[in-house]
Amino acid sequence: MSSLYPQRSSAHVAAAYLSAIDLDTVDALQVARTLRKNPSVVQPQLVVDCGALQCLRTLGVSHVVSQLLVLRQAGASIWLCNADSTLRRCLDVLKLQSVFLTIDE
Repeated sequence: MSSLYPQRSSAHVAAAYLSAIDLDTVDALQVARTLRKNPSVVQPQLVVDCGALQCLRTLGVSHVVSQLLVLRQAGASIWLCNADSTLRRCLDVLKLQSVFLTIDE
């Protein structure tokens, strides 16, 4: 998955393991609980493919951002790939563009 590392942060996460997470099929709160129970993982690196998220279309941007914040609060770094302009604009308005890293493919 090394192609998913953005150029600006590749040294920072080179040793980290990226795990894909599908917010359509998993409960972010349950994942957050699991992350908190596993102290061996210092800062999990999670990748969310926003282009494939059905919940983004059905439940909206606020739902997705809420789920992402739950995961972030549990200590995970979140990498968003295929984030459309609407999601990026919302993250910008909410001042979260630096909280969630975006990957341009």
